Amino acid sequence: METFVGLRAGAAEHCHALFRVRTSFDDVYMAVIRSNYGNEERAVVEVERERFFALWRRDPQGSHAAYADGSMLTWRVDGRFDLATEGFSFGEYDPVPLAEVRCAGGETPWVALSDGVIRTVWLAAHGASCFPVECRVDEAPRLARHAGTGAHKWRRVAELIPVAPA
Repeated sequence: METFVGLRAGAAEHCHALFRVRTSFDDVYMAVIRSNYGNEERAVVEVERERFFALWRRDPQGSHAAYADGSMLTWRVDGRFDLATEGFSFGEYDPVPLAEVRCAGGETPWVALSDGVIRTVWLAAHGASCFPVECRVDEAPRLARHAGTGAHKWRRVAELIPVAPA
């Protein structure tokens, strides 16, 4: 994976996989944490911004349509945008969590975000061409095929973080 940096010990002795995302703002850092369960069922997919947003715009519920269809001008009016700027400013020692997404649909796949909407539009607004997201393992192949970076395959959280720290 292009954005994967490696493993880091985090707060409360949790190990996390660290990712560096290049933006016009600066390099910013994101992470996924190994939990006590479900690491085999959670996956990280590195997505291309434009392909990802195209899938997000197809969300039949349209719960975040204003963000998926938005622009820098519309995103900045959300008060949480500045909070994302602050969150990303802490760097690799306090990385922000990956956005959590669902990728569904058969011949016409779509994406919905369950967590991380503002982080995702912040990355887009700051020119990130690709970034990692978290999804269910059974949805990872579809997401990688339709929005992935191509040469980089998705990985289970359990593969990225093989064992919890002792």
